[in-house]
Amino acid sequence: MSKRVLLAGWLGAVFALAAGAYAPARAADEPTANEPAAKPAGPFVVIVGVGESFDPAIKARPTAEADAKALYDLVTDKKYFNVPADRVKLLLSSADPKRKAQQASRDNILKAVETAIAQTGRDDLVWLAYFGRGSSAGDKTCFFTSDTTFKDRAKTGLVGSDLDPELKKLKTQRLLFTMDVHFKGFDAGKETVVEPNLLDVYDAVFGGKDKEENMLPPGRVWAISAYPPAEPLDKGEHGIFAATMLDALKGKADTEGYEPDGLVTVDELIAYLEKEVPPQARQIGKTTKEKEVVPEVFGSRTSHFAITKNPAVTAKVDARLKKLGELEAAGTVSKEVAEKGRALLTRMPKLKAQQELRKTYQQLVDGTLSANDFQTRRTELEEGQKLSTNAARLFAGKIVDAIDFVQTKYIKELNPGEMAASAVRGLYRRLEEPIPAELEGQLKEAKGLSTTKMTQLLADARLRLGKREDLDDGKDVDLTIIRMLGSLNDPYTTYFDRETIKKMESQLTGEFSGIGIQIRRDSVRDGLLVVSPIKGSPAYKAGIKAGDLITEIRRTVDNEGKPLAAGEEKTFSTKGMKTEKALDIILGKPGTPITVVVQREGEDKPLVFDLIRARVSVETVLGIKRNDDDSWSYYVDEANKIAYVRITQFASRTPFANGTFEDIKAAVEKLEKSGLKGLVLDLRFNPGGTLRSAVQICDLFIDDGAVVTVRPRVGRVEPYGGTSAGSHLSFPMVVLVNRYSASASEIVSACLQDHGRAVVMGERSYGKGSVQQVEDYDPTGGKFKLTTARYYPPSNRNIDKLATKGGDDEEWGVKPNDGFEMKLSREELSDLNEQLHKNEIVPRRDLPEAKEKEKDAKPPFKDRQLETAVDYLKNQIKTAQGNPFKRNG
Repeated sequence: MSKRVLLAGWLGAVFALAAGAYAPARAADEPTANEPAAKPAGPFVVIVGVGESFDPAIKARPTAEADAKALYDLVTDKKYFNVPADRVKLLLSSADPKRKAQQASRDNILKAVETAIAQTGRDDLVWLAYFGRGSSAGDKTCFFTSDTTFKDRAKTGLVGSDLDPELKKLKTQRLLFTMDVHFKGFDAGKETVVEPNLLDVYDAVFGGKDKEENMLPPGRVWAISAYPPAEPLDKGEHGIFAATMLDALKGKADTEGYEPDGLVTVDELIAYLEKEVPPQARQIGKTTKEKEVVPEVFGSRTSHFAITKNPAVTAKVDARLKKLGELEAAGTVSKEVAEKGRALLTRMPKLKAQQELRKTYQQLVDGTLSANDFQTRRTELEEGQKLSTNAARLFAGKIVDAIDFVQTKYIKELNPGEMAASAVRGLYRRLEEPIPAELEGQLKEAKGLSTTKMTQLLADARLRLGKREDLDDGKDVDLTIIRMLGSLNDPYTTYFDRETIKKMESQLTGEFSGIGIQIRRDSVRDGLLVVSPIKGSPAYKAGIKAGDLITEIRRTVDNEGKPLAAGEEKTFSTKGMKTEKALDIILGKPGTPITVVVQREGEDKPLVFDLIRARVSVETVLGIKRNDDDSWSYYVDEANKIAYVRITQFASRTPFANGTFEDIKAAVEKLEKSGLKGLVLDLRFNPGGTLRSAVQICDLFIDDGAVVTVRPRVGRVEPYGGTSAGSHLSFPMVVLVNRYSASASEIVSACLQDHGRAVVMGERSYGKGSVQQVEDYDPTGGKFKLTTARYYPPSNRNIDKLATKGGDDEEWGVKPNDGFEMKLSREELSDLNEQLHKNEIVPRRDLPEAKEKEKDAKPPFKDRQLETAVDYLKNQIKTAQGNPFKRNG
């Protein structure tokens, strides 16, 4: 699930256990440890601190102005950043003549952002920092300004969509948006106000909707103080986020590499915030929610541009650069060698080989290495970084094969030469490497290249990058293909490398190899919380329970079952461990061992579980609640024999497990034997799955006739139909959908609606009318997910929102039947999603006080859409008076 989807209603992150770059020459606008930028342009900073509003309905937030002032003082201080006064805008809700602050009105803020964007070039940094309060304003995010009135906040506040037209004009690849905004602290009167979902801000920052996480523009970073929004925590006169950020920018974040280099880069800043804020929140926070405050970062974590200087190291860097200049003046080193040395001594490279070369330059200027020995060592290191011609050709061949693979299947015609050029540009941009002028000239003429010349172009581009660990082990091919597909601007077409496949396996196939648990970080206890074991998995069979806290992971072999090499880590503490890291350790080959240590409520000592990994099948067909044996109970209304079946995704059968069709077929057959009279099929939040599974499920519920028609660019139109045999037609049906029901969910709901077999209730579906094929790519071991066709339901109506302008009055998606549209508020939608996730959990039944805890929980969630569906089916059953249900027409 992408972060953009997680933002929609603060849905929460639960993981089903299913590279940075060095730029050898700094951009002219970046700050250095020894001198300010030489070029007139450079970074532009806009800082907003709204501590008070004119409207008494909006509560003051004093730390907001203190945070903004402190950040202004830092960025204008020569020790740290030294931004010229005309390139930093400070906007406050109160006067500050000393800093020449402007009033933080909506118009002034937008004008400051406009000025920043207009006066920055391609390699300049634009930094926006916002401290204050906000709320939702309809479907938009509203930042309170000094002239905001709560009642008219949609007009007087700064809404997320206000930023969109300005940020679309960005020429720079470097945007940092740090945001500490508290979305509470106002008197709403009788108005019901829900927390904003921030999607409008996300789309403004990253330039569009629905992009895969790995397709976001490189260089754009958005850091939020808390996710989801929480009560602001203060540390002295500053908010905890600002205080930690200030410490980081003054030098504490300068830690990457073998020593501080005198610069704080954006990735160092983010790493410091993520490491330091949670433990401080646990210490300062008074409530559980406050203790769980965790900053969240969206965008490229590989961005490596510098922000501030670390004055504790500046003098040492200055001295070394001065000495290098003397050696150049004396002719000891050439101009070219000195220029490269200046780049290396100025900032820590990310690549190990470049770090070794940096050490060699340091030894030269420190006088511990003679000029002759330096030249010898430098030559050795540089020779070691050269890539062989054969390796470059092998790379080029795999990319050419990938281009051929994509263009023969993709829904649109593609030009191979243009794809090759996009591949090169994408790779260099992702690595933050400048494209040599000669290579740039070839890229501009790539459209008409023959296969031979295209291969030469790709090989030449790869040769120039040399050997580097961030491109080792096939990562160069993987990364290039990913960036190449990003140029298609198709949110559904992408490529998964081997590591990503391991982590996404459950989404791609409905099963994975591991121990079978859902986990999330527990910020309060600083460990990994077991949200739920997966029924039938090794963890479930061993007795791991929901609520267990994993404190330690142990291994004796690697993920493939091979003995660990000398020095490889055997025991991992989960303190500070991210879920992604846990996935890397826990997932592995079936039959291999792994050990987890847990703390359990009611147990005095830690429990140790020695587990054997296995293929784990994810449950995709769920009922209304679990029985005592953890199987599913499907009757939502036992008296009227109305059943409820929820499908979380459409998975096909595998050699290891039944698919979604097999599971729902078995459930319906069992229900019919017990007297089934009505069925609710819940497809809300279902992102889709395989076409085969969707067609089979349609056929399960219709008599015969068309199911869906698939129209590819290449090949024949493929109509799919149903047959009478095995169909279940003796009961009325309702299908529930919402804005996150997509793809296969829309195939099923549209088919049953068109046949009159079911009434569709809820709200219009997502509108994903295209078909993607997930196919293995043998040269890399990865998988392509390619848009290959569009599909059309029996009525031949358009489903694909991307084929329209996306207007409410246009035809796309699956609309509820007349009279059955039921839109939920954002708060209801979030509560529904939370409740559905809770229903999936295999509950812990061994605590006597469990029932009492349930009584103390918040009031039971009322699912209005489900209740309406059940009422409709009751009336249908009553009207039928015992006669078999017949579909319309």
